[in-house]
Amino acid sequence: MNWAKLRSIKNKDKKVAITIFSFPPDKGNVGTAAYLNVFGSIHSVMKELKTQGYDVEVPETVEELIDGVLKDKEAELASPELNVAYRMNMDEYRKLTPYAK
Repeated sequence: MNWAKLRSIKNKDKKVAITIFSFPPDKGNVGTAAYLNVFGSIHSVMKELKTQGYDVEVPETVEELIDGVLKDKEAELASPELNVAYRMNMDEYRKLTPYAK
C-alpha cells in the first residue's frame, strides 16, 4: 500500500536519505570502500535526482560534497565521544583495578 502511495507523490515532495558507511568509526574512513568512488557515485546520484525533479542541493563538485560531509557542524562530535559516560585518569583506574598490571 505504501509503495502505491509513494508513486502518487511528486518527486519534489519525497524525502530521500543516503547513508555513508564509516568503519571503524572516527578513524577517517567516512565513505571509503575498496576500489569504489563512493563520493563520486553519491554526487552522480544527487545530480540524477535533481534531473528527476527531487528537491536536492547538489554541490558543484565532488570535492565540495566531501567537504560538506566531513566538515558538517552537526556531525563534528566523533561518534565514540557520544558514548563516553565518564573519563578517569590512570591513577584512578589503577586504584579501581589493582589486579590489572
